[in-house]
Amino acid sequence: MTRAFNVKLSFAASGTASGLVGNGVSYFLLLYYSQVLGLDRALAGLALMIALVVDAVSDPLVGKWSDHLRHKLGRRHPFLYVAILPAALCYYFLRDVPELSQTQLFFYLLVLIVGLRLALTMHVVPFNALLPEVAKDYDYRTQLMNVSYSSSWFLGTLMAVAMYVWWLADSVDDPDGTGILRAEGYVEAGLVAGVGIFICLLVAAAGTRHLVPTLSAGLPAAGSLRQSLRQAAATLSDRSFFALVASGVFGAAASGTSTALWAYMQPYFWGFESSQTSVILFAQLSSAAIAFYLTPWITSGREKRNVLIVLMWVSLLFWSGPVLLASLDWFVTAAWLFSTMLVIGVLQVTLVVMTSTLSASMLADLVEARERVTGRREEGLLYSVQSFVGKVASGVGVWAGGLILAFSGFSADSATQVQNNAASALGWWFVGVISMVYITAIASLSCFVLTRASHEQNLRALAQLNTPQNADQKMNKKMNTGAIRE
Repeated sequence: MTRAFNVKLSFAASGTASGLVGNGVSYFLLLYYSQVLGLDRALAGLALMIALVVDAVSDPLVGKWSDHLRHKLGRRHPFLYVAILPAALCYYFLRDVPELSQTQLFFYLLVLIVGLRLALTMHVVPFNALLPEVAKDYDYRTQLMNVSYSSSWFLGTLMAVAMYVWWLADSVDDPDGTGILRAEGYVEAGLVAGVGIFICLLVAAAGTRHLVPTLSAGLPAAGSLRQSLRQAAATLSDRSFFALVASGVFGAAASGTSTALWAYMQPYFWGFESSQTSVILFAQLSSAAIAFYLTPWITSGREKRNVLIVLMWVSLLFWSGPVLLASLDWFVTAAWLFSTMLVIGVLQVTLVVMTSTLSASMLADLVEARERVTGRREEGLLYSVQSFVGKVASGVGVWAGGLILAFSGFSADSATQVQNNAASALGWWFVGVISMVYITAIASLSCFVLTRASHEQNLRALAQLNTPQNADQKMNKKMNTGAIRE
C-alpha cells in the first residue's frame, strides 16, 4: 500500500471511530441506562451533562498541550496511541454493567462516560490537527476531511440501523416492541463496536506514524500563564477565524435543534409510522456515499467559502422548505408524501456531511495564515476551539428543541386535537428557528476572507521564511538579542 493510501485510510478510520462513539452515545446511552438498567432519568441526564462539560473544557487543554509536546513520536502521536485502549474499554464497559445500586450506577456511568469522552478528545483534536501539515494542497485538505466525515456518518448510521434490525429487533421472546429493552443486545453491540473502535484508532495512529519525521516539532513552552494566554489570544484574533467559528456555532445549533425535533416531526407533523421512519433512517446510509463522491466534484477549482455558502442556502431550503409548504398546504399530495420526504431526508444528511467537511478544511487554511502572523503553528489550539464551540452549540440546539416543544404545546397526556394543534405550531416554530440560525450562519461567512490565492501566497511566504539562509539569520538574530540582554 502507498503512503497516500495509508493517510486516506487513517482519516477514514478516525472518522469511523468518532461515528461509532457519537451514535452509540447520542442514540442509545440514555435509553439504555434509564429504561433498561433503571437509573433515574435525572441522574442519567446529570452524568451525561457533567461529561459534556468536562469534554468541552478538555478540548482546548489537549489542543494546546499537543501543540507544545516534545516527544520522539512527535507532538500528536503520543496522544493518538494513549487514547486507543481507554476509548475501546470505556465504550464496552458502558454497556456491560454489573448489578449496582442507584448511586453506584450513577458514578459508574459518570466515570466511564467522562473517560470515553476524554479518550476521544485525545484522539480527535491531535489527529485533526495533523491535517494542515499532512495536506498542504487547498483541495487535498477537503478530500481528506471528506473521507473522514463520510466514513463517520456511514458507519455510525450503519451501526444505529444494525441495533434496530439485529441486536434490538423484536423476537418471539421480545414481542410488541420490547426488543429495545433487551440488555444482552446492548452488551453484544458494545463488544462489536468496542473492538471496532480499538482497530480504527490503532489504524489511524499507525497509518500516519511514518509522517512524524516530516511534521513540526513541539513549540517552546510559553513560560507564564499570562504569556500563554497572550499567545493564544494572538493566534485566535483573526477575522476569518471568528467568521468560521460564528458560522459553526449557528450551524451546530441548527443541527442540534433539527436532530432533537426529528423524532417528533416524523410521527406528529408528517404522520409517518415507525416502520416508515426506520426506512428513512436506513435510506440515509446512502447520504455519506453521495457526499463522498459529490464533494470533490463540487469543490475542485472553486473557493471553499463560496461553495459552503451555497450549500448552506440549499440546506436551509431542504430543512425548512418542505415544512413551510406543508404548513401552508402547498406541499405534495399524501400519495407522494413519504417518497418525497425519503429523498429529502437523504439530501439533508448529505448536505450535513458536505458542510462539515468544508468547514474543517477551511479551518486548516487558517493555520498558515496565523503562522505567518505569529510565527507559531498551533493547529491543536485552532481545532480545539472549533470542537469546543461546536459541542456547546449542539447542546444549545437540543435545549432550543425542548423549548420549541414546550411553546408548541406538546404534552404526553394531551387529547388528540391538542396534539394536532401542537404539531401545527411545531411546524411554524421549526421553520422560524431553523431559518434564523441558518441565515445567521451564512451571514457570518461573509467575513471569511481567505481564498485559494491567499493560501498559496501564505505557503510561499512561509517556505521563504524557512529556507536555510533565513533560518540562520533568525538564529543569529536570537543570539545577538540574547547577547545584548546579557
